[in-house]
Amino acid sequence: MKRSSTRFFTVASVFATMGLCGLTAGTADRIPVGNSPLKPLTNDAVSPLLLRTNGEESRAVSTPSVLRVRTPKVVDATQAELPGVEVGFTYYDFQTNGAMANRLAYTQDGPDKYVQLVWMTSKDSTRDLTSRIPGFAGNARGTHYTFLDVSNPDAPALGIEDWQKVEDTRSGWPSLIQFKDGAIGTPSHPPIRFFGNGGVGDQPVQYAEVTDASSTCLWPRAAADGDGNAHLIYNNNLGSDAAPSNQIGYRHSTDGGFSWSEETLFTGSTAPEGNMPVGLGGDTYAITARGKKVVMVYTDNSLRTLSRTSTDGGATWPSDLARVVYSPGWTDIDSANNEWGTFEVRTDTMPTPNGHVDVIIDGEGNTHYVMGLVPGYVVRKDTNGARSGTIFIMNDRESLRTSGLAYRNETDNFIYFMGQPAGAQLGLDGYIMNNRFFDAASRWPQLGIDAQNNLYCAYGSWKNGDTKSILADTTAGNQQSEPDTLAQVNALNGHIWVTYKPAGVNIWSTPYNMTPDGVNCQYPSLCDDVVNGRLYIGYSASPTPGDRVTNLETNAEAAKVMFYALDATKLPVVNSVDPEPLVADVVIAPNPARELANVRITSKAQGLVKVTIMTSIGETVMSSVSPNDSGVFEVAVPTQALAAGMYHCVIEQAGARSVYSLSVVR
Repeated sequence: MKRSSTRFFTVASVFATMGLCGLTAGTADRIPVGNSPLKPLTNDAVSPLLLRTNGEESRAVSTPSVLRVRTPKVVDATQAELPGVEVGFTYYDFQTNGAMANRLAYTQDGPDKYVQLVWMTSKDSTRDLTSRIPGFAGNARGTHYTFLDVSNPDAPALGIEDWQKVEDTRSGWPSLIQFKDGAIGTPSHPPIRFFGNGGVGDQPVQYAEVTDASSTCLWPRAAADGDGNAHLIYNNNLGSDAAPSNQIGYRHSTDGGFSWSEETLFTGSTAPEGNMPVGLGGDTYAITARGKKVVMVYTDNSLRTLSRTSTDGGATWPSDLARVVYSPGWTDIDSANNEWGTFEVRTDTMPTPNGHVDVIIDGEGNTHYVMGLVPGYVVRKDTNGARSGTIFIMNDRESLRTSGLAYRNETDNFIYFMGQPAGAQLGLDGYIMNNRFFDAASRWPQLGIDAQNNLYCAYGSWKNGDTKSILADTTAGNQQSEPDTLAQVNALNGHIWVTYKPAGVNIWSTPYNMTPDGVNCQYPSLCDDVVNGRLYIGYSASPTPGDRVTNLETNAEAAKVMFYALDATKLPVVNSVDPEPLVADVVIAPNPARELANVRITSKAQGLVKVTIMTSIGETVMSSVSPNDSGVFEVAVPTQALAAGMYHCVIEQAGARSVYSLSVVR
């Protein structure tokens, strides 16, 4: 019964289990997940001790006023008509290990409308002698601040043309919050320090040193609530057996960032629920606030997406408000009566959360989550009933074709798949650059919301066929610590995609590609407030695919930091509301099927019945409509010519619709 722990399925349909990114955009493909409270892992649950990918042990992601309104910069012709205004440039062009930080905030002063923006920037192209990373040497890298007058959103005016570094030492990884008076706050590391300004156009100055340099607290994220309290989460690398690294730390400030509370750890032995698994690492968490409600979301190292909520401005974080947002439903072994000694078995492959997450609260106080997904499975070892497990993820090309994003809100017990790779285009033609261990093909999602509670999401992916021929290191995973293995490849340029979901509807629009071909565009940061019919988005753009921190063999080159006020009317229209589920008896047998499957529908409703079989990426295999409207229909589905994997059986009648899974085996 023993199976190799290094065996990987490389067929895209393996990841179609439970319908990942299943139907074409405009449908509500979903799986039930419940709303389970957060509990410590039991001996029967997946062990969080070790994560592996492509047969290698995974590593922790790398550590690595007077308003001055000016004419927008003219974007270089070589940048292929990039949308928006160039606000600066950076040679250190890597911006996140997972979740993208909020780096824009909107404010209005009478008729004047502004967006304030921070970015992690280095104007120095010098490579560090040890890491070989450009812009990393000395004190060059740090937070840079600017603002834009968006009173005319079609022609934003740049407020600070030559932005300057905020910190006095090498720093970075900023996020941005804004208080009611228009002043902003921004944390950075190391150590974690908090900076703020007096209003639009003022250069931020240090308010407080939040953590001691010896505590190795890194990658901070911040939020501000309705009472002006500031909230901070970060990764605490405690690094001992008694207090393991990648703990999720939290502090809050009630005086605008000048003083901070003692640390609270949401993970490890001090967690309120008991000994909880630690986090996945840097940038694998997000935090938001609205009114007195504060919500943070993170991925732990058993690969679950978890949420914690405070309703009193961060004063308390009740255990009964802690939730498992999504946990992969691997089909495990039942070995309670193990009579066979020691054996290993591999679970099925399931959509598995990675660290690319975001969270936002709407005007009614409901919380919305988005997370990236990657195929994952567990190699479970059983020794006379004592179980242990090693989690594996799959980031080969075929698996990445279906590894998009997932959405959930706190009032719904379903996960909805959205944010498809390459904007839901078929295929993945070209070589994928800067694909790190827990990355997927849809990365860095950021949520925004408007006054009508319509939800928006910007994310990074690629566009099929938009490539540039370059020499690149083809070693899998994070290539920083491995020898360069150079090959000529057609490397995929990054693109920024945007999708939205109307309020009260669980249908996400077809993703909109806002960036042109021929330029590598990455790291979108979407302002939480979608106002004036605009999505305010910061992003970076460079001539060469990849980034100069992951892809060290590429030339050091400046990435442009761009700001764009995207007109919301450019996004594709969502034409229909979520259909009612079909009320009928549906039998699919045999399932799994080898040669033939019979689908029998018995419904009391009147109307023609339509049956459609689709692949996991939305291709229609066959479709059949009943000859009459009796509500009883049986159709034979020949499966002998289909590739093994999961398919969707979509059944529609009189405006109602349900999706069932059909498994094909060989």
